[in-house]
Formats: sequence, structure tokens, C-alpha cells
Amino acid sequence: MKARWIITAASAALFFGGSLFTSLRDPWFQNLQRPSWLTFEFLIPFIWTFIWVCITISAIIVWEKSSKKGSRPWGLLLVYAAIALLTSLYSPVVVELRSLIGGIIVGGLATLLVYILAFVVKPISQTASWLFLPYALWGPFGTYLTWLLLQLNSPINP
Repeated sequence: MKARWIITAASAALFFGGSLFTSLRDPWFQNLQRPSWLTFEFLIPFIWTFIWVCITISAIIVWEKSSKKGSRPWGLLLVYAAIALLTSLYSPVVVELRSLIGGIIVGGLATLLVYILAFVVKPISQTASWLFLPYALWGPFGTYLTWLLLQLNSPINP
């Protein structure tokens, strides 16, 4: 039970930590050209909150199932933490460093780790593995959207 709270607290710290270092209300970010079909941008924070909750629950399940078998999946939790850290770094990299390329790299790497970890934890818990599905679907889309922002805001584009 104690581990559940520690994982949740660490996850919340990483989730909110990224937003402490940046504001998506930054004028540079707000003035980026966006695709005309991106009418649901206001939903993105809610989507990420849902994804984050799923990943956190997955980490708790993996920890608890592994603990019952007498092992501690520290290595797996480090990968969960790496995913959380990369995800948290996305906004500071894009907004504070003004690097859409950096956002593509950070987002793409986090998504790749999600695919790998979902596969690795499947033998431990299929439920924990399925909880990666929202990230596995949104991650490539978010990375693609960042690539589109780069294309629309490239200096060579009028």
C-alpha cells in the first residue's frame, strides 16, 4: 500500500513539475501557426492527464504484481520514470528553448519507450500493458503534430 502512494506522489511531481518550468501561454508558442483542423487544442491537457493516470496505474500494478512474486522491478520503474521525465520535458523544450525539433525528439523517444515497456510488462500484467494504449495512440499523434508545427512555422515557409 505504501508503494502505491510513493509511485503516485512521484508521478504527480513529474507531471506537475514540467508545467512549473513553462507556460503554454507564452506569446511565442501562442503565435505559432497551427493546422486548421486543430480545433480541439483545449482538450490536450485533459488527454495528457488521462494518459498520465493510466501510466501511473500501470506502474502501480507492475510493482504490486512483481512484489507478490518476491521481486522488485526497479529497472522497469526507472523506465516508467524516464517516460514521465521525457513527457514532462516536452513543454519546457518546446516553449522555453523554442525547439520544435527538440519536442519531436523528446516526444518520439518517450513514445518509443512506451512501446518497449508495454511489451516488456505484458508477461507481468496484461492490464498494465493495456494501460499504455492511450499513450501509444496519442504519442505518435503528438509527435506528428509537433512536426506539423515545425513545417508550418519553418523560416522557409511564407
